[in-house]
Amino acid sequence: MFTLLAESHTDVTIVRLSGDMLLADVAQLNQELDQYLLAPDVSQIVLDLSRIERVDTSGLGVLVSESTKVRNMGRRLILLTPSPQVAQLLKKAEIEGFFPTFESEEELNGYIPNAAE
Repeated sequence: MFTLLAESHTDVTIVRLSGDMLLADVAQLNQELDQYLLAPDVSQIVLDLSRIERVDTSGLGVLVSESTKVRNMGRRLILLTPSPQVAQLLKKAEIEGFFPTFESEEELNGYIPNAAE
């Protein structure tokens, strides 16, 4: 089970996920993320994964699928502060470089100034 909280900023939406990203959550997670990822007037979507407690390969698959979907729309999916579980799975799957990733809000704000507004 997961919870999702979104913050809208100029051209950027930050989606903060907490809880689990497991097989049982995939359908609902895809559906809820699409509400934000496919919204008009958003060019960058930041997923804060610092509060993810458990993740499996199906949860990782959601991230890859959503990233591909928004790339095809000319948008970018950015990961913020992946939890140790997410970081370990990204490394194990050898795709840690697939996503732009930032380790802190300060680092993100230096890259996307509108994320702080």
